[in-house]
Amino acid sequence: MNFTVGVPELALVRFTVRDHSLRPANDFMGQYTLPFTSMKKGYRWVPLLSREGHDLDPASLFIFVWHS
Repeated sequence: MNFTVGVPELALVRFTVRDHSLRPANDFMGQYTLPFTSMKKGYRWVPLLSREGHDLDPASLFIFVWHS
């Protein structure tokens, strides 16, 4: 995914995981939001939290971050 960030100091990146099954509802599974400026380049581990902000350990995402 590529996108342009106009004001990095004010930008937030939100990861949301949903179960897109055959049922009509898209069940929420986890989320995490962080400031764009805190994202370092390279492979990173992103923990997932519940809607209430509780840790869902060991649920997580493994992502690759690259920015110029």
